[in-house]
Amino acid sequence: MSRDEILMKLFAEDNKPFALEDIKVAEIAGENFAGAIAGSLLAEFGAKVIRVDFDDEAKKISPYGAEVNGCGIPYLVESRNKELVKFDEKIKKEIMSCDVIIDGMKPGELDSLGIGYRQISERNPGVVYIAVSPYGHFTQKAREFANVPDSDLTAQAYNGYPSIIGNPYLTEKYSYPLKAGMWAAWAMAGINAAVGAMIALIERKKSGKGQFVDVATHDALAVIHAFPTIVGFLFDKPRTRYGTLDFILYPFGYYRVKDGYIALATPTDPDFRALLKIIKRWDLEPDWRYSLDRISDDPVKIKALDDELNKELQKYTVKELVAKARKKSKGKLIGRFLGAPVIVKLNKLQELLKDPHWKVRNSLISFNPDGKEILIPNTAVKMSETPPRIIKILGRELKKS
Repeated sequence: MSRDEILMKLFAEDNKPFALEDIKVAEIAGENFAGAIAGSLLAEFGAKVIRVDFDDEAKKISPYGAEVNGCGIPYLVESRNKELVKFDEKIKKEIMSCDVIIDGMKPGELDSLGIGYRQISERNPGVVYIAVSPYGHFTQKAREFANVPDSDLTAQAYNGYPSIIGNPYLTEKYSYPLKAGMWAAWAMAGINAAVGAMIALIERKKSGKGQFVDVATHDALAVIHAFPTIVGFLFDKPRTRYGTLDFILYPFGYYRVKDGYIALATPTDPDFRALLKIIKRWDLEPDWRYSLDRISDDPVKIKALDDELNKELQKYTVKELVAKARKKSKGKLIGRFLGAPVIVKLNKLQELLKDPHWKVRNSLISFNPDGKEILIPNTAVKMSETPPRIIKILGRELKKS
Protein backbone atom coordinates (compact mmCIF):
# COMPACT_ATOMS: atom_id res chain seq x y z
CA MET A 1 0.00 0.00 0.00
CA SER A 2 1.40 3.39 -1.03
CA ARG A 3 1.82 6.29 1.38
CA ASP A 4 -1.06 8.17 -0.29
CA GLU A 5 -3.33 5.12 0.07
CA ILE A 6 -2.42 4.76 3.75
CA LEU A 7 -3.15 8.42 4.43
CA MET A 8 -6.40 8.35 2.44
CA LYS A 9 -7.52 5.40 4.56
CA LEU A 10 -6.43 7.20 7.75
CA PHE A 11 -8.47 10.29 6.89
CA ALA A 12 -11.47 8.44 5.49
CA GLU A 13 -14.74 9.94 6.74
CA ASP A 14 -17.03 6.89 6.82
CA ASN A 15 -18.40 5.54 10.10
CA LYS A 16 -16.55 8.00 12.31
CA PRO A 17 -18.09 10.25 14.95
CA PHE A 18 -18.32 14.04 14.75
CA ALA A 19 -16.48 16.14 17.33
CA LEU A 20 -19.50 18.41 17.98
CA GLU A 21 -22.35 15.97 17.44
CA ASP A 22 -23.87 16.73 20.89
CA ILE A 23 -23.92 20.52 20.29
CA LYS A 24 -27.01 22.36 19.10
CA VAL A 25 -26.64 25.73 17.36
CA ALA A 26 -29.12 28.39 16.26
CA GLU A 27 -27.74 30.56 13.47
CA ILE A 28 -29.69 33.81 13.04
CA ALA A 29 -27.57 35.81 10.62
CA GLY A 30 -29.86 37.24 7.94
CA GLU A 31 -27.71 38.63 5.13
CA ASN A 32 -24.58 38.67 7.31
CA PHE A 33 -22.57 35.84 5.77
CA ALA A 34 -19.86 36.08 8.43
CA GLY A 35 -22.42 34.58 10.81
CA ALA A 36 -23.38 32.00 8.18
CA ILE A 37 -19.73 31.00 7.71
CA ALA A 38 -19.37 30.49 11.47
CA GLY A 39 -22.47 28.28 11.46
CA SER A 40 -21.17 26.30 8.49
CA LEU A 41 -17.86 25.57 10.21
CA LEU A 42 -19.61 24.32 13.36
CA ALA A 43 -21.96 22.23 11.21
CA GLU A 44 -19.03 20.62 9.38
CA PHE A 45 -17.73 19.40 12.74
CA GLY A 46 -21.09 17.81 13.48
CA ALA A 47 -23.05 20.42 15.44
CA LYS A 48 -26.78 20.36 14.78
CA VAL A 49 -27.25 23.81 13.24
CA ILE A 50 -30.64 25.32 12.54
CA ARG A 51 -30.46 28.27 10.20
CA VAL A 52 -33.31 30.61 11.21
CA ASP A 53 -34.52 33.01 8.50
CA PHE A 54 -37.02 35.85 8.90
CA ASP A 55 -37.26 36.38 5.12
CA ASP A 56 -35.66 35.21 1.88
CA GLU A 57 -33.33 38.17 1.31
CA ALA A 58 -30.12 36.18 1.96
CA LYS A 59 -31.17 33.64 -0.67
CA LYS A 60 -31.35 36.34 -3.34
CA ILE A 61 -27.70 37.38 -3.04
CA SER A 62 -25.80 35.82 -5.95
CA PRO A 63 -23.39 36.76 -8.76
CA TYR A 64 -25.29 37.68 -11.92
CA GLY A 65 -28.49 36.50 -10.23
CA ALA A 66 -27.48 32.84 -10.63
CA GLU A 67 -29.76 30.46 -8.70
CA VAL A 68 -29.83 26.78 -7.78
CA ASN A 69 -33.21 25.50 -6.60
CA GLY A 70 -34.29 29.10 -6.05
CA CYS A 71 -31.24 29.98 -3.93
CA GLY A 72 -28.22 32.12 -4.65
CA ILE A 73 -24.75 30.55 -4.76
CA PRO A 74 -23.50 32.01 -1.41
CA TYR A 75 -26.59 30.75 0.45
CA LEU A 76 -26.26 27.34 -1.20
CA VAL A 77 -22.60 26.97 -0.16
CA GLU A 78 -23.23 28.20 3.39
CA SER A 79 -26.27 25.94 3.83
CA ARG A 80 -24.07 22.90 4.34
CA ASN A 81 -25.22 20.47 7.02
CA LYS A 82 -27.90 22.91 8.25
CA GLU A 83 -31.59 22.59 8.88
CA LEU A 84 -33.25 25.58 7.20
CA VAL A 85 -36.28 26.97 9.05
CA LYS A 86 -38.44 30.08 9.26
CA PHE A 87 -38.79 32.00 12.52
CA ASP A 88 -41.96 31.31 14.48
CA GLU A 89 -42.98 30.76 18.11
CA LYS A 90 -42.05 27.07 18.00
CA ILE A 91 -38.57 27.89 16.70
CA LYS A 92 -38.28 30.65 19.30
CA LYS A 93 -38.67 28.06 22.07
CA GLU A 94 -36.10 25.82 20.38
CA ILE A 95 -33.62 28.70 20.20
CA MET A 96 -33.84 29.17 23.95
CA SER A 97 -32.45 25.68 24.58
CA CYS A 98 -29.51 25.81 22.15
CA ASP A 99 -25.89 25.46 23.26
CA VAL A 100 -24.72 28.15 20.84
CA ILE A 101 -26.48 31.17 19.35
CA ILE A 102 -24.92 32.92 16.35
CA ASP A 103 -26.32 36.45 16.13
CA GLY A 104 -25.45 38.13 12.83
CA MET A 105 -28.30 40.63 13.01
CA LYS A 106 -28.04 44.31 13.92
CA PRO A 107 -26.89 44.85 17.53
CA GLY A 108 -29.94 44.76 19.79
CA GLU A 109 -32.34 43.38 17.16
CA LEU A 110 -32.62 39.88 18.66
CA ASP A 111 -32.92 41.41 22.14
CA SER A 112 -35.97 43.35 20.93
CA LEU A 113 -37.50 40.03 19.82
CA GLY A 114 -36.88 38.45 23.21
CA ILE A 115 -34.11 36.14 22.00
CA GLY A 116 -31.01 38.19 22.77
CA TYR A 117 -28.27 37.19 25.19
CA ARG A 118 -30.02 38.93 28.08
CA GLN A 119 -33.17 36.83 27.80
CA ILE A 120 -31.63 33.51 26.72
CA SER A 121 -28.90 33.48 29.38
CA GLU A 122 -31.51 33.99 32.12
CA ARG A 123 -33.24 30.74 31.11
CA ASN A 124 -30.13 28.97 29.82
CA PRO A 125 -26.99 30.06 31.78
CA GLY A 126 -24.81 27.68 29.75
CA VAL A 127 -25.53 29.36 26.42
CA VAL A 128 -22.57 30.48 24.31
CA TYR A 129 -23.80 33.59 22.50
CA ILE A 130 -21.74 34.65 19.45
CA ALA A 131 -22.46 38.10 18.08
CA VAL A 132 -20.98 39.26 14.76
CA SER A 133 -21.36 42.89 13.68
CA PRO A 134 -19.34 45.71 12.05
CA TYR A 135 -18.03 47.32 15.28
CA GLY A 136 -19.21 44.88 17.93
CA HIS A 137 -21.95 45.38 20.50
CA PHE A 138 -20.41 48.11 22.65
CA THR A 139 -18.62 51.50 22.32
CA GLN A 140 -19.96 54.70 20.81
CA LYS A 141 -18.91 53.62 17.31
CA ALA A 142 -20.93 50.40 17.71
CA ARG A 143 -24.00 52.44 18.67
CA GLU A 144 -23.44 54.87 15.80
CA PHE A 145 -23.31 52.05 13.23
CA ALA A 146 -25.86 49.77 14.88
CA ASN A 147 -28.37 50.21 12.05
CA VAL A 148 -25.83 49.78 9.24
CA PRO A 149 -26.00 46.22 7.84
CA ASP A 150 -22.81 44.20 8.17
CA SER A 151 -21.22 43.40 4.83
CA ASP A 152 -17.80 42.40 3.60
CA LEU A 153 -17.59 45.54 1.46
CA THR A 154 -18.34 47.94 4.31
CA ALA A 155 -16.16 46.00 6.79
CA GLN A 156 -13.18 46.42 4.47
CA ALA A 157 -14.03 50.09 3.99
CA TYR A 158 -14.23 50.74 7.77
CA ASN A 159 -10.91 48.97 8.20
CA GLY A 160 -8.99 50.83 5.51
CA TYR A 161 -7.68 47.61 3.98
CA PRO A 162 -8.51 48.53 0.34
CA SER A 163 -6.44 51.72 0.68
CA ILE A 164 -3.22 49.68 0.77
CA ILE A 165 -4.06 47.43 -2.19
CA GLY A 166 -3.29 48.52 -5.72
CA ASN A 167 -0.81 48.86 -8.54
CA PRO A 168 2.20 51.00 -7.54
CA TYR A 169 2.88 51.93 -11.16
CA LEU A 170 -0.42 53.69 -11.72
CA THR A 171 -0.63 57.44 -11.20
CA GLU A 172 -3.00 58.80 -8.57
CA LYS A 173 -5.55 59.51 -11.30
CA TYR A 174 -5.83 55.79 -12.07
CA SER A 175 -4.87 54.38 -8.68
CA TYR A 176 -7.84 53.70 -6.45
CA PRO A 177 -8.68 51.43 -3.51
CA LEU A 178 -9.28 47.76 -4.39
CA LYS A 179 -11.45 45.31 -2.46
CA ALA A 180 -9.44 42.39 -1.08
CA GLY A 181 -10.76 39.34 -2.87
CA MET A 182 -13.97 37.53 -2.04
CA TRP A 183 -15.27 38.16 1.47
CA ALA A 184 -11.90 38.65 3.19
CA ALA A 185 -13.53 40.39 6.18
CA TRP A 186 -16.54 38.09 6.40
CA ALA A 187 -14.37 34.96 6.17
CA MET A 188 -12.02 36.16 8.91
CA ALA A 189 -14.92 37.20 11.15
CA GLY A 190 -16.69 33.88 10.56
CA ILE A 191 -13.58 31.87 11.40
CA ASN A 192 -12.94 33.92 14.56
CA ALA A 193 -16.59 33.49 15.59
CA ALA A 194 -16.45 29.70 15.14
CA VAL A 195 -13.15 29.45 17.03
CA GLY A 196 -14.55 31.64 19.80
CA ALA A 197 -17.60 29.37 20.07
CA MET A 198 -15.51 26.20 20.33
CA ILE A 199 -13.18 27.68 22.95
CA ALA A 200 -16.17 28.89 24.97
CA LEU A 201 -17.66 25.38 24.79
CA ILE A 202 -14.39 23.90 26.08
CA GLU A 203 -14.38 26.40 28.97
CA ARG A 204 -18.01 25.57 29.71
CA LYS A 205 -17.00 21.96 30.36
CA LYS A 206 -14.84 23.25 33.22
CA SER A 207 -17.04 25.98 34.69
CA GLY A 208 -20.51 24.99 33.54
CA LYS A 209 -21.07 28.58 32.47
CA GLY A 210 -21.75 30.02 29.04
CA GLN A 211 -20.58 33.43 27.88
CA PHE A 212 -21.06 36.27 25.41
CA VAL A 213 -18.52 36.29 22.55
CA ASP A 214 -18.41 39.58 20.63
CA VAL A 215 -16.77 39.59 17.17
CA ALA A 216 -16.40 42.74 15.07
CA THR A 217 -15.65 42.29 11.38
CA HIS A 218 -13.41 45.36 11.61
CA ASP A 219 -11.30 43.71 14.33
CA ALA A 220 -11.16 40.38 12.49
CA LEU A 221 -9.79 41.94 9.31
CA ALA A 222 -7.30 44.07 11.26
CA VAL A 223 -5.59 40.87 12.41
CA ILE A 224 -4.50 39.95 8.88
CA HIS A 225 -2.97 43.30 7.99
CA ALA A 226 -1.12 44.05 11.19
CA PHE A 227 2.19 44.57 9.39
CA PRO A 228 1.07 47.73 7.52
CA THR A 229 -0.10 49.21 10.80
CA ILE A 230 3.17 48.46 12.58
CA VAL A 231 5.27 49.62 9.63
CA GLY A 232 3.34 52.88 9.58
CA PHE A 233 4.41 53.56 13.16
CA LEU A 234 8.03 52.57 12.47
CA PHE A 235 8.41 54.83 9.45
CA ASP A 236 6.07 57.53 10.77
CA LYS A 237 4.09 57.56 7.53
CA PRO A 238 1.11 55.55 6.22
CA ARG A 239 1.70 52.59 3.98
CA THR A 240 0.96 53.41 0.36
CA ARG A 241 -0.45 51.17 -2.34
CA TYR A 242 2.54 49.39 -3.74
CA GLY A 243 1.54 45.85 -4.66
CA THR A 244 4.68 43.70 -4.75
CA LEU A 245 6.90 46.46 -3.35
CA ASP A 246 6.75 45.25 0.21
CA PHE A 247 8.33 47.04 3.18
CA ILE A 248 9.02 43.72 4.90
CA LEU A 249 10.33 41.47 2.12
CA TYR A 250 11.31 42.02 -1.48
CA PRO A 251 10.75 40.44 -3.94
CA PHE A 252 7.48 39.04 -2.65
CA GLY A 253 4.50 38.81 -4.97
CA TYR A 254 3.18 37.80 -8.38
CA TYR A 255 5.24 38.44 -11.49
CA ARG A 256 4.48 38.17 -15.18
CA VAL A 257 6.71 35.82 -17.18
CA LYS A 258 6.83 34.75 -20.82
CA ASP A 259 3.78 32.46 -20.71
CA GLY A 260 1.90 33.32 -17.54
CA TYR A 261 2.50 34.39 -13.95
CA ILE A 262 4.53 33.13 -11.01
CA ALA A 263 4.59 33.72 -7.27
CA LEU A 264 8.10 34.74 -6.27
CA ALA A 265 9.76 35.27 -2.89
CA THR A 266 13.35 35.44 -1.64
CA PRO A 267 13.09 35.18 2.17
CA THR A 268 16.87 35.39 2.75
CA ASP A 269 19.85 37.14 1.18
CA PRO A 270 21.25 33.86 -0.26
CA ASP A 271 17.82 33.26 -1.83
CA PHE A 272 17.94 36.66 -3.53
CA ARG A 273 21.46 36.07 -4.82
CA ALA A 274 20.38 32.68 -6.16
CA LEU A 275 17.58 34.44 -8.08
CA LEU A 276 20.07 36.84 -9.64
CA LYS A 277 22.13 33.87 -10.84
CA ILE A 278 19.06 32.22 -12.34
CA ILE A 279 18.08 35.28 -14.37
CA LYS A 280 21.75 36.09 -15.15
CA ARG A 281 21.74 39.54 -13.54
CA TRP A 282 24.59 39.29 -11.05
CA ASP A 283 25.41 42.90 -11.89
CA LEU A 284 22.52 43.90 -9.59
CA GLU A 285 24.06 42.16 -6.58
CA PRO A 286 26.36 44.96 -5.25
CA ASP A 287 23.56 47.51 -4.85
CA TRP A 288 20.91 45.10 -3.50
CA ARG A 289 23.01 42.54 -1.65
CA TYR A 290 21.36 42.67 1.78
CA SER A 291 17.74 42.62 2.97
CA LEU A 292 18.11 46.14 4.37
CA ASP A 293 18.99 47.32 0.86
CA ARG A 294 15.69 45.87 -0.35
CA ILE A 295 13.51 47.11 2.53
CA SER A 296 12.59 50.77 2.38
CA ASP A 297 9.97 53.24 3.49
CA ASP A 298 10.29 54.71 -0.01
CA PRO A 299 8.63 52.53 -2.69
CA VAL A 300 10.21 54.67 -5.41
CA LYS A 301 13.61 53.34 -4.42
CA ILE A 302 12.51 49.71 -4.82
CA LYS A 303 10.91 50.44 -8.20
CA ALA A 304 14.35 50.61 -9.81
CA LEU A 305 15.05 47.00 -8.85
CA ASP A 306 11.47 45.94 -9.55
CA ASP A 307 11.72 47.27 -13.11
CA GLU A 308 14.86 45.23 -13.73
CA LEU A 309 13.38 42.02 -12.30
CA ASN A 310 10.17 42.40 -14.30
CA LYS A 311 12.16 42.91 -17.49
CA GLU A 312 14.32 39.82 -16.93
CA LEU A 313 11.61 37.46 -15.66
CA GLN A 314 9.60 37.95 -18.85
CA LYS A 315 12.40 36.26 -20.79
CA TYR A 316 11.63 32.92 -19.12
CA THR A 317 8.68 30.52 -19.10
CA VAL A 318 6.95 29.37 -15.92
CA LYS A 319 8.34 25.86 -16.37
CA GLU A 320 11.91 27.12 -16.79
CA LEU A 321 11.85 29.29 -13.67
CA VAL A 322 10.18 26.65 -11.47
CA ALA A 323 12.71 24.04 -12.62
CA LYS A 324 15.68 26.35 -12.00
CA ALA A 325 14.42 27.23 -8.51
CA ARG A 326 13.93 23.57 -7.60
CA LYS A 327 17.39 22.71 -8.87
CA LYS A 328 18.85 25.40 -6.63
CA SER A 329 16.94 24.10 -3.61
CA LYS A 330 18.40 20.57 -3.77
CA GLY A 331 20.74 19.62 -0.95
CA LYS A 332 19.32 20.24 2.52
CA LEU A 333 22.48 21.42 4.29
CA ILE A 334 24.48 23.22 1.63
CA GLY A 335 21.29 24.56 0.03
CA ARG A 336 20.63 26.72 3.08
CA PHE A 337 23.86 28.59 2.49
CA LEU A 338 23.63 28.78 -1.30
CA GLY A 339 19.98 29.83 -1.23
CA ALA A 340 17.06 29.22 -3.59
CA PRO A 341 14.18 31.53 -4.52
CA VAL A 342 10.64 30.34 -3.89
CA ILE A 343 8.96 30.14 -7.30
CA VAL A 344 5.62 28.49 -8.02
CA LYS A 345 3.16 28.74 -10.86
CA LEU A 346 0.11 30.95 -10.46
CA ASN A 347 -2.71 28.61 -11.51
CA LYS A 348 -5.98 29.38 -13.20
CA LEU A 349 -9.14 27.87 -11.75
CA GLN A 350 -9.66 25.74 -14.87
CA GLU A 351 -6.24 24.19 -14.34
CA LEU A 352 -7.01 23.34 -10.73
CA LEU A 353 -10.04 21.26 -11.69
CA LYS A 354 -7.82 19.04 -13.86
CA ASP A 355 -5.24 18.42 -11.12
CA PRO A 356 -5.66 14.95 -9.54
CA HIS A 357 -4.30 16.34 -6.25
CA TRP A 358 -7.70 17.79 -5.36
CA LYS A 359 -9.45 14.48 -6.01
CA VAL A 360 -6.99 12.60 -3.81
CA ARG A 361 -7.63 15.05 -0.96
CA ASN A 362 -11.37 15.08 -1.64
CA SER A 363 -11.17 18.89 -1.76
CA LEU A 364 -14.29 19.26 -3.91
CA ILE A 365 -17.60 17.49 -3.58
CA SER A 366 -20.36 17.08 -6.14
CA PHE A 367 -23.93 18.27 -5.61
CA ASN A 368 -26.51 17.25 -8.21
CA PRO A 369 -29.75 19.20 -7.92
CA ASP A 370 -32.12 18.27 -10.75
CA GLY A 371 -29.38 16.25 -12.44
CA LYS A 372 -27.02 19.21 -12.89
CA GLU A 373 -23.59 18.68 -11.32
CA ILE A 374 -22.24 21.50 -9.16
CA LEU A 375 -18.84 21.36 -7.46
CA ILE A 376 -18.68 22.70 -3.91
CA PRO A 377 -15.52 23.20 -1.81
CA ASN A 378 -15.23 20.49 0.82
CA THR A 379 -14.10 21.10 4.39
CA ALA A 380 -10.44 22.12 4.53
CA VAL A 381 -9.62 20.22 7.73
CA LYS A 382 -8.60 16.55 7.61
CA MET A 383 -8.81 14.58 10.88
CA SER A 384 -8.15 10.90 11.47
CA GLU A 385 -10.62 10.27 14.32
CA THR A 386 -13.40 12.90 14.18
CA PRO A 387 -13.28 14.25 10.63
CA PRO A 388 -15.49 17.19 9.71
CA ARG A 389 -17.57 16.52 6.62
CA ILE A 390 -20.42 17.78 4.49
CA ILE A 391 -23.44 15.50 4.37
CA LYS A 392 -26.15 17.79 3.03
CA ILE A 393 -26.71 21.00 1.07
CA LEU A 394 -29.92 23.04 1.18
CA GLY A 395 -31.23 20.41 3.59
CA ARG A 396 -30.80 17.63 1.01
CA GLU A 397 -28.56 14.63 1.63
CA LEU A 398 -25.56 14.41 -0.67
CA LYS A 399 -25.28 11.25 -2.73
CA LYS A 400 -21.90 9.59 -2.40
CA SER A 401 -20.15 8.80 -5.66
